[in-house]
Amino acid sequence: KVAHTFHMSELWSRAAYYFHLLNANPMDVSMCGCITDVSNYDILPEIELLAMEIKFPGITSGAAPGRPGNGAWPINYAYNNPHNDNSVAYRRILRVFDYSGDEDVVFDRVAEELDDYDEGECEQLVDERAWAKWRRGFKNMNDYDNYQFAGYMHCKLREF
Repeated sequence: KVAHTFHMSELWSRAAYYFHLLNANPMDVSMCGCITDVSNYDILPEIELLAMEIKFPGITSGAAPGRPGNGAWPINYAYNNPHNDNSVAYRRILRVFDYSGDEDVVFDRVAEELDDYDEGECEQLVDERAWAKWRRGFKNMNDYDNYQFAGYMHCKLREF
């Protein structure tokens, strides 16, 4: 939870420049409707999968070593995985995947049904050394990533 708080603070800090630009020159309302439509553009399933990948690095690698403490593959946040030859079919599966139930059962279903051979870049967040590696990864977010986040938040906050 602390790591997430710091990560979000860093993310906000990096996106602030673009957020202020967008507030000075707001996006069209129709564009905001599209950007914030998390239900029809697979954003929620991606967030749920990302949560599993953070908690259990390597869970979708095809060789998931098991629960934390048994070693773990790292994760990658890229949308276009070179090992996933049938991304349209994969997205269909992800879109309707059910994350409810006992964590052990969900772990097994994610490892089996959402296998994309992604071994990624990071490791399980268990100590200061791992946190240092994650922080370096966060700092590698580029201006386009920061602009996308700022655009989403700009639009989302306009709803209130």
